[in-house]
Formats: sequence, structure tokens, C-alpha cells
Amino acid sequence: MKVITPARQLPLSASALTIGTFDGVHKGHRHLLSRAIEFGASMGIPSVAVTFHPHPASIVRPESAPKLINSFEERLSLFEEAGVDFCYLVEFDQARANESAEDFVRSTLVEELGAKAVVVGPDFRFGHRRTGDVELLRTLGTSLGFVVEADPFVMADGRQAARLRKALGRDDEGEEVVISSTLIRSLIAKGEVELGNELLGRDFFITGLVNSGDGRGGVELGFPTANVAYSPTRLLPADGVYAGWVRFGLTKAAAAISVGTRPTYYPQGGDRLIEAFVLDFAGDLYGREISVGFQRFLRVQEAFSTSTELLEQIERDVEMVREQWR
Repeated sequence: MKVITPARQLPLSASALTIGTFDGVHKGHRHLLSRAIEFGASMGIPSVAVTFHPHPASIVRPESAPKLINSFEERLSLFEEAGVDFCYLVEFDQARANESAEDFVRSTLVEELGAKAVVVGPDFRFGHRRTGDVELLRTLGTSLGFVVEADPFVMADGRQAARLRKALGRDDEGEEVVISSTLIRSLIAKGEVELGNELLGRDFFITGLVNSGDGRGGVELGFPTANVAYSPTRLLPADGVYAGWVRFGLTKAAAAISVGTRPTYYPQGGDRLIEAFVLDFAGDLYGREISVGFQRFLRVQEAFSTSTELLEQIERDVEMVREQWR
């Protein structure tokens, strides 16, 4: 997959594309990407994911912009995994926020990307103050030479819907539940990573550099951890201990992961950290980029009276992770 922008565009005289921020690249997003790929294959033209960076909300309403499920780099990796030919990056700023819906279609979709097929969700909105919608897109498509497919939402299945209602305290029983980035953020923020992963269609993960910590894990407890840096714009799971994995290079290994402020040592509250203990690994990860995947919530963070009590609990945590990976 190649990434193109207005500044360094490859010539595309025709394309089948889908448009969105695609935070999380969840099951609903993957359906749109798949349809664009199918259109492209049937028409003999490349498929394109048109996406925005930074998240438009960080420009138009920064005070309420959501925490992001994925970094931009992770999003690109997931696009490539989905199989699109190109990612067209719209570098979102105030000028883009002020661009009319009609101008966006004419200049970006038609003149720059040669749109012949455009796939969107049923609630797609675009342009200044989100004035553009599917109806306008279809009207413009008729005059500018592209077809528009507005696909229905992808829904959680019945059992998933019942579980997430319980997890989130919702009382809308009987109503269908749309898979969305907002819903997945809510689940992950509550520590419901298993449900979140089902809607993502993969494990939620965070990629970052391993920083040096205070060294207690290895020196005092015998469980050295990788302290993973993350952007303040990123969504983190609820504080707690998780079963999951760490991936670095070609290696993927089981890990016990702690998210939180280490209340045993910092009862008044310390920095919020992601710390991963990689099972059966004795190497040095400092300074390396790793991905940390979250599969199951094990327990809440606790303040222990002594390091010995904490060590005993860590041993139990590690054994639970080991059992999951057997």
C-alpha cells in the first residue's frame, strides 16, 4: 500500500474509494474498505482509503475530541492489512474544516483521485459544518461521473449486544447495536477489552517505545517490565492488570500488562503507565518499539501493604496469563 497526499500525489486517473477517519479500523470500517476493494477489482481500478490526520475533531472541537483507538501509523498498518491499494491522506487543518462539501468532492475525490465509485456509511457527513451527506454525494456523482454506495451499518450480533448492554449499563434492550468507534472507546475505557476486541475484529493494541522506569520490577520484584510510552491523545484501557501479548520484530509473546499509577508505591497517585512483563523472555527491550495487545481484564489495581504481597499477586497474575496461552 502506498500513502499519497496532495503534495506528493501519484497520478490516479480512476479509483474506487471510501472515506472516513476510520479510528480503530473496526468491523464496520473493514466492510467499507472491502467494498471499495471489490468495486476496484470489478472496474479494474485501484482502491483508495481516504482518511484524515489529525482527527477532524481535534481541529473543530478540540475541547471534546475523543481519545484515539489507534495512532495514525497503526491505522496505516491496518489499512495495508485490509488490502487497499492506496491511502490518500487529507492533512486536516482549519482551511480543510472551512472547505465546502462540493469543493471537497470536486477537488479531492474527482480531480485528484479520479473517483469512479465512492463507498460510505449511511450517516456519512462531510464538508464545512458537515453540511454534505449521502444525498448530496449522489447528486454530485451523477454530474461528475461516479457511483455512490451507502452501505448499512454493521451491527453487533444478538449475544454481543446483550453483553455490551450489561457492560455499559444500557437499558435499550431490543434495539440493534451499531458497531462504532464511539462504542468501542466506551468498552475499552471501562476495561471491557474482550468485547471491544470482538467489535474491532482483532486485539486492541498500543505501539510505543520502551522507556526506562524506576527499576523496581526487575530489581525488587524479579519481574522486569517494559514501560511503554504513549501519546496523550491515545485511549487507554481502564486501570488494571490484563492478559495479553507483546510483539517486537518477528516475535510475539504472552505478557501480563499493568495499566495505572502503581498505588502500592505511589498512594497519592503517580504517572499513569503501561507496563508489560513478557513471559519467558530475558532480553533487553529498552529503546525498542513494541506493540502491547490487550486480550482479557484480570483484576483492578490494588495497593498492597508490602512488596511481598504484591509479588505474590504478580505471580498469580502471570500464572493466569500462562494458562490463557496454553
